[in-house]
Amino acid sequence: MEESTILSEKELITRSLAELEFHKVLERIADFAISDLGRELIGAALPSDNLAWLTEEHQRIDELLILLFEGRVLPLEGLSDTRPLLHKTLVEHAFLQPTELLAVRDTMRTARVLRAALLERSGDLPALAAFVDPLHENRLLEKHIHEAIDDNGTVRDNASRDLARIRRDIFDTSNRLRQRLNKILSKVKEADAITDEFVTQRDGRFVLPMKTEYKRHIPGIIHGVSNTGATVFVEPAETFDLNNEISLLNNEEEREVRKILTTLSSELGQEARELLRTVDILAHFDAALAKARYAHEFGGMKPAIRDDSLIMLREVRHPLLMHAKHRGGVVPLTVEFEAPVAGHLISGPNAGGKTVALKSIGLNVAMALAGIFPLGECATGYRTIFTAIGDNQSIENDVSTFSSQLIRLREILTNCSSTALVLVDEICSGTDPQEGSALAVGILEGFLARGASFMVTTHQTSLKSYALTRQEISNASMEFDADKLEPTYRFLARVPGNSYAFVLAESLRMPPAVMARARDHVGERHNELERSIEVIQRYRRESENLRNEAAAVKAKAEQAQRDYEAKFEDFRRKYKDLIKAARAEAAAVVDNANKLVENTIREIREEKKSIADVRKEYDRERKEILRKAAQQEKQVTRREEFHEGDVVVMEGFEKPGVIVALDESGDSAVVEFDAVKFKTALDKLKRSGKKLEAKKKSSLEFRTDAQTRVDLRGMYADQATLEVENAISEALMSPIREITIVHGKGTGALRSAIQRMLKSHPAVARFRDGRLTEGGAGVTVAELK
Repeated sequence: MEESTILSEKELITRSLAELEFHKVLERIADFAISDLGRELIGAALPSDNLAWLTEEHQRIDELLILLFEGRVLPLEGLSDTRPLLHKTLVEHAFLQPTELLAVRDTMRTARVLRAALLERSGDLPALAAFVDPLHENRLLEKHIHEAIDDNGTVRDNASRDLARIRRDIFDTSNRLRQRLNKILSKVKEADAITDEFVTQRDGRFVLPMKTEYKRHIPGIIHGVSNTGATVFVEPAETFDLNNEISLLNNEEEREVRKILTTLSSELGQEARELLRTVDILAHFDAALAKARYAHEFGGMKPAIRDDSLIMLREVRHPLLMHAKHRGGVVPLTVEFEAPVAGHLISGPNAGGKTVALKSIGLNVAMALAGIFPLGECATGYRTIFTAIGDNQSIENDVSTFSSQLIRLREILTNCSSTALVLVDEICSGTDPQEGSALAVGILEGFLARGASFMVTTHQTSLKSYALTRQEISNASMEFDADKLEPTYRFLARVPGNSYAFVLAESLRMPPAVMARARDHVGERHNELERSIEVIQRYRRESENLRNEAAAVKAKAEQAQRDYEAKFEDFRRKYKDLIKAARAEAAAVVDNANKLVENTIREIREEKKSIADVRKEYDRERKEILRKAAQQEKQVTRREEFHEGDVVVMEGFEKPGVIVALDESGDSAVVEFDAVKFKTALDKLKRSGKKLEAKKKSSLEFRTDAQTRVDLRGMYADQATLEVENAISEALMSPIREITIVHGKGTGALRSAIQRMLKSHPAVARFRDGRLTEGGAGVTVAELK
């Protein structure tokens, strides 16, 4: 085997991206582009270390997603690659053809309309507005092209005065020539010398189609013969002058058209450099729009570009699997590289998803660094991605699978640094297990020494044990359902995995004697380790089940609290309405009393009634006013009748409760019902007539200050989900039944993350998008259990 040349970093990155099949992701994104310009830029996309550009590009995509969610159609239909045409206008005396001028005009119009549309939205789309602001405009030049050339690519008659005159002359002369030829045609028709009864053209000259045997029937010039040889095309001698005149006019027309096109091309040439920059901006805009459409289609989320060593991937999915199956058929993956952990060692059975996990990580990080939204949450700084995935053996070069991997690992060690992310599949697996394991340890130590982040898959038990001794390396596995004997494709962090070779062999009815000898051969220590791993995985599953059950019990126990909160809100509203009505009625009572006194005095003065009748009527009205006032006073001051320890019944409830405390304002009281406390208005209470003792020690007190609306705008997904968790926890300690979550429309990434969390939250019964009056797609309303 000949010694191979070590690849450069650039070559190694290129091969690594090819192993990840990054080009297939780019091809799928390019399908969303409108122009070849955009497709060209997407096809050339690579991970970039320009963090400022990445941040700006991601923001542009984020704002484009806002427009897509709004259903806006951006005016890019007229965009085409006009760069060669613009370069041509820079050449002296060169001119563009009419259709080429129209292509440039359409691109100019596209730039102008797009710029105007986005500058109007500079308030909520600042990144896009700033990006299109430099687009060059020249409405006068657009107007000149439009006035000179019609939409079919023909120079208009009124493009110049001379052209209009020339074409009128051509039209008039052609009519005179046709009239003369028609006369000749009528004469030769009688002799049956023609094959068709019409005038045609050959070589730009008007001719008559005559039978071959009659070609000398009239004097003239033969301009051609038909394919069958049965027809000759004769120009009569008497029409020579008119044909010559038309030919001269056609030449004059051609010169005038060329003059017009040269003038327009010269005008374009003066703007060519600005227009070239405009085309470049439009190309990048088209590429960004294609990325936004891809994110909209497959659930891409805006990544966080950092300047530290953290790599965080949460709920990410393999892009190529998403292309084939969409979200429902792809299991997401969550993993973090955060100090002190620099690497993960994945173990598990064959066909369990280890290689897919490697590629999911590599592709999503590469997408984030290439200005593309990954399919899940991602936070990372710049990373040079190196891979050793797949079988790179070469019979021609006498390179085995093991040798090819060693060559690749040597190249990676030579090029990698603290910014590297290394992905290795089945490290050193193609040789003696003991030697391969020792070699793998040395390579992993090399990665650690260089400060690189890495993820490596293996079946070697000794490597799992080695990872347990290094805090920088975390064991991980792909979950396997031992009962069903099938992988679940779930990534389990901090839990090593079994290869399940013995379990699979037994399921395939391998003879028991063979299995017994196999177990004896690997030794009791190996068996204990495998059993320990299985126990850890079982305990993890059981703990998750217990956690879900506990959450369900908690949600059920707190359902009463939410019911009470709904009642309490209704009571508070009704109480306010009652107080308002009572005050209005009291004011009416006072007003009636004043009117009664005034009327009585007036009637006495006017002597319309006797004193006895007035006094009698006054007493009657006075008693009615006093009765209403007493009733109102009783209703408003009813709270004074209650004391701590009183047994009361609340409107809407049959069971009695005990007043634990009276509010200082005297408007409400804290009442305990079935060991649950909450605050309610006094006018909703009635005495029960019984005497009960409040059990203050064992009661569960409601929170009445819990939030019913949470605003997440401006937050990252992890911060936002934590905020929602806290809000739900507070609501569970209060009778709140519904929470309004404001996440904004944006790219939809934050909305997707929140709704994904709500879907799996044990305390959430259901959720929905906000109604139009509530905020539409920018709001999610969660109903708690």
